[in-house]
Amino acid sequence: MGPVSYPPKLTVVEKLDLISARPSLIARAIYAAITGVFRGQRGHKYYNKHISHAVIRAALNRLSTRQHQALNPPTNQIYELFATKSGFTPQTVPLDHGAQGHWIGNKDAKNVLIYYHGGGFAAAAGPAFFQLQYDILDQLKAAGKDIAIFFITYTLTPHAVYPTQLTQAVGALRYIVDITGRSPSNVFIAGDSAGGNLTLGVLSHLSHPHKAIEPLELSEPLAGALPISPWVSFSLEYPSVEENRNKDILSASILERWSSLYVADSEPDNYMEPLRAPADWWKDLKVRDVLFLTGSDDLFRSPIEEFVEKFKTAFPNTTFVVGKDECHDAPIVNLMIGDQSGTEQGKAYASFLSSKL
Repeated sequence: MGPVSYPPKLTVVEKLDLISARPSLIARAIYAAITGVFRGQRGHKYYNKHISHAVIRAALNRLSTRQHQALNPPTNQIYELFATKSGFTPQTVPLDHGAQGHWIGNKDAKNVLIYYHGGGFAAAAGPAFFQLQYDILDQLKAAGKDIAIFFITYTLTPHAVYPTQLTQAVGALRYIVDITGRSPSNVFIAGDSAGGNLTLGVLSHLSHPHKAIEPLELSEPLAGALPISPWVSFSLEYPSVEENRNKDILSASILERWSSLYVADSEPDNYMEPLRAPADWWKDLKVRDVLFLTGSDDLFRSPIEEFVEKFKTAFPNTTFVVGKDECHDAPIVNLMIGDQSGTEQGKAYASFLSSKL
């Protein structure tokens, strides 16, 4: 993710378009506020979230990928800002293939959770992504658990496409195991949305090495994997896509855009879309336990449910939590919109880690 190509420099036309986008988003918020009164079962249970989610959907759809990337700082810059605000010294490690790893907590901790952020492979991680991990880390430290977070900056699309991001994700694990010398049994991997896709892709690579990525041999299984609202299929032919179109932050159109950028000219495979893999693909995984999280209002709920049902037949050490009335990436999205009340998914995430440490 070199400085020349990222973040992109907007043209005059793109900048003018941003000016016109503002009133359209305000109009969308007003429309959602008015129609939300009569939303019934079609909208989110909570009025304020119905409006917030509608505005997020509208912003994702209205702005181009270039505009989004130009408006939002890169993940590594957000990390530095977050560290300063939170009172700790940022510690960033350059990784192979252009990625970076950012430490949250004691980098010499016995246990490490490697985190791959979401954003459709096209958007940087905002402050809420770091806040969730920071909050979870605080809870674990209060319980006497010795663990640190290793948060990954990977190259966004269209600056790189599949399988670059998976190569970088594997490289992060390779660094923690081979360079820092940690036992795999002290390492967790986790990620939300596109990052959940990468989490499953890493598990696939460990058992079935991708032909374009150097194999990684582990001396023992990883401690755990935690995919949050993982993107397991690029198909939109699922009941939850229609059921939750007025509840979630995602829309079919933005998913089509993001997936096409990521796939580019590649042929679909089991690493790219985990739901494509047969059940026996997931046998003998190099991990002890897996926790899947989604929300009842998540556009991804149906494909995740189908995937987990298949996955569990091959890998019984699986836990699945569906947060009631929770949207895609709810533990992060709630923080984005100022809701500090917590989520079922967030509580399950912290509980799972605590129980395995």
